[in-house]
Amino acid sequence: MLINLNLNYQQESVMLKYLAAIATLMIPSALYGQTVIYYEDGSVYTVQPNEKVFVETASDLYTKKDYSNGDVYFEQAAPSEKTDYVEQPYDGMEKGSEEWCEEYAPFLWANGYTFDDQIYIRYCTD
Repeated sequence: MLINLNLNYQQESVMLKYLAAIATLMIPSALYGQTVIYYEDGSVYTVQPNEKVFVETASDLYTKKDYSNGDVYFEQAAPSEKTDYVEQPYDGMEKGSEEWCEEYAPFLWANGYTFDDQIYIRYCTD
């Protein structure tokens, strides 16, 4: 059975568009960005490529180890407490002081509403 592959220009361009779309879908999504974890206290951690991180604190996670003699052991994994520390211009200052009030930026979207925001409202606003 012979297949006729004589395509006109319009059919070729449509076929190339479909092939380009299929090739794009086959690229792993890991190439598009990084995983970032935002903790409740406002701290942030950027997960490195091929890094396994466990951050849940309400339940336990166990890892399975198989040994060559047939034994199987489960070990409890500890949640990760890693964070990316970003030095702030107000670090080392007394909270609520005049210098601290000038340097502190309240209500950052990444942090949510924090204790420092409460201190800012209490001591730094008129």
